[in-house]
Amino acid sequence: MNDPKIIIVSLVILGMVLALYKEVIKPVMVFVVSITVLMAAQIITPKEALSGFANEQIAVIFLLLIISDVIKRSAALDYSIYRLFRPGLSYRAFLFRMSTSVAGISAFVNNTPLVALMMPYVYDWAKRKQINPSKVLMPLSMAAIVGGTVTLIGTSTNLVVSGLATDAGLPPLKMFDFTPIGLPIMLLVVLYIIVMSKRLLPDRTDALTDFKEHTREYLIETRVPPTSGYVGKSIDDNKLRQLRGLYVVEIIRGNKTIAPVSPKDVIEPNDILIFAGEIDTVIDLLNTQTELVPADFSEYPMTGKVEVIEAIIAPNSSLINKPVNKTNFREMYDAGIIAVNRDGEKISGKVGDIELRNGDLLLVVGGKGFRKRAEQSRDLILVSKRREINHGDKIMIKWILMAIAAAFILEACDMMSLFMSLFLITGTIALTGLLNVEDVKKSLDLELMVMLAMAIGVGKAISNSGADQLFAREVIGLTSNLHDTMGVLLGLYLVTNILTMFVTNAAAVAITFPIAVATGQQLGIHDMTPLLLTIAFASSADFITPFGYQTNLMVFGPGGYRFADYIRYGIIPTFIYMAMTIFGIAWWYNMI
Repeated sequence: MNDPKIIIVSLVILGMVLALYKEVIKPVMVFVVSITVLMAAQIITPKEALSGFANEQIAVIFLLLIISDVIKRSAALDYSIYRLFRPGLSYRAFLFRMSTSVAGISAFVNNTPLVALMMPYVYDWAKRKQINPSKVLMPLSMAAIVGGTVTLIGTSTNLVVSGLATDAGLPPLKMFDFTPIGLPIMLLVVLYIIVMSKRLLPDRTDALTDFKEHTREYLIETRVPPTSGYVGKSIDDNKLRQLRGLYVVEIIRGNKTIAPVSPKDVIEPNDILIFAGEIDTVIDLLNTQTELVPADFSEYPMTGKVEVIEAIIAPNSSLINKPVNKTNFREMYDAGIIAVNRDGEKISGKVGDIELRNGDLLLVVGGKGFRKRAEQSRDLILVSKRREINHGDKIMIKWILMAIAAAFILEACDMMSLFMSLFLITGTIALTGLLNVEDVKKSLDLELMVMLAMAIGVGKAISNSGADQLFAREVIGLTSNLHDTMGVLLGLYLVTNILTMFVTNAAAVAITFPIAVATGQQLGIHDMTPLLLTIAFASSADFITPFGYQTNLMVFGPGGYRFADYIRYGIIPTFIYMAMTIFGIAWWYNMI
């Protein structure tokens, strides 16, 4: 190791590992500094340092994030998830539905945004059932991780490894190269989640409980149309006592008010149901309920993109002392009042009959013209945007999903590259108006994109310096006493897996990719696919620390977890995953 370039690269790698583990600076800056040092030492050229930004697999990640954000913002998704996670499910039945659906979706949707999307629904289901979120959030992360290993696009790390292969002049990994090994692993780990979670997960109060208990409640008015399936059934039979964070406070039937509401009260046509609930649960009621309709005064735009916004009745507002249903709100503001909150005071009766006061909080659903009209008037003070709902075209969303499925099929059949298919889909979405520049800015994690692109530059530096050959000889030497290539696979797996536990996945594969290729060359292996699959699988196999995989860190706080919880729950899947990866790859590629 007398070559100065190898010494510099080794020091840079060591510095990266320490800086990422100690969190000295942001991960993206670690990559920027490392690339700068490597360019200054003339180990890589500026063109090589920036080559990752022109890499097709990195571009695929970029496009997938944009498309998944469009789907996430559609109201259709809320309804689908609500039906999937029904309140009446038992704990084990919920784990079955959650883990199988999340793992299955994660095979085709990047797992990090998927966990971000699903976490509020999983969290709220647990709170509804009076189960601590610590019993459900770690299984969510684990299911997403193993699901992501089934295909090329399940996790960004798989795409990075494929991108590194392309840059090294090797054939890129194909969509389903991961499936023969990843699918059995996914099924076995999902079974572990269902069977062992109750026994091994802690039952711990989460950090958000106190905050949730003091979240302000809104009052919302709905009507039961004569055609509703609720008619003739009791509150209990209609499962209206099991809604997520909502409860029926009154039934208004003509001039009669029923309060408190009994579980045995039977619903009649045109009953007015008054619900109380938190902001997000009120919004979910609008998106998921098909048997109830909003009150007439709550009519709001049902097409295109709308915003759910909290607004305060301003002092001297012309709305003060007017009943909600007499405000002519839709015509004045291109919006509908869906719920009212009067802090510190109990309000009852029809929401439409409530006379507005200075300081009342309104939950408003506004169309395109709402913000401009509200800002021009002195009636409302806009507080915060709570959510965006894209009623968009539900038909269009279905077409998008079918187009994505077609893109995967075309890629698998070598008829069209995944990049070209996704590029065409993204362009079509933009033409329909479901996507604009602002949406693109919001959906992208630019730091992640820069980090993934620069990881390719780090890999080139390791290769250019000759460090890959040196490290490869060390791996072969350390595993020479084991069974031929099986030992090499194990050595590569352990090095990558240990690195990914303490630094980012991208850094782990950037370091081990050139080592894997050099090892294969020294052993005379012509097909590098098994070696590349080994480091790809190993980089996703962090179940025993909260830091090595982003989804583990995402559930750490909301679940109220401690470091030891990950070790206790994740140690068995870690060994299952490792054994099945090594033996599965060796068997599938005739290395045994």
